[in-house]
Amino acid sequence: MKRALTILFAFFLVASMSSIMVAQNTDKAEKKEAKAAEKGKIMSLTGWVKTEDGKPHFVNDADKKTWDISNPDAVQGHDGHHVKIKAKLDEPNHAVHVESLSMLSKSKQAGEMQK
Repeated sequence: MKRALTILFAFFLVASMSSIMVAQNTDKAEKKEAKAAEKGKIMSLTGWVKTEDGKPHFVNDADKKTWDISNPDAVQGHDGHHVKIKAKLDEPNHAVHVESLSMLSKSKQAGEMQK
């Protein structure tokens, strides 16, 4: 019984530490994006292009946030693709202006978009 409780305690300890680390990494990504947006810098982001209600959106891999795309012609023909973009972030409007786009390798396209 004592051994089972020790194993159970260890499991919960590892699980809680993992969730804390994931939350910290998400916070770092958000802070980095916010700083880049303030300075008007171009950032490299990976994620998925998806279309909802006829408008293209970018879903960032790092934090799973959805961004509007202010220049939809830049991502034309890439709906449902896993891509790497270089873009300027517009935090107040929660939008990205895509400067360049490149497709990720076929092996990375195989996975479905994470929600």
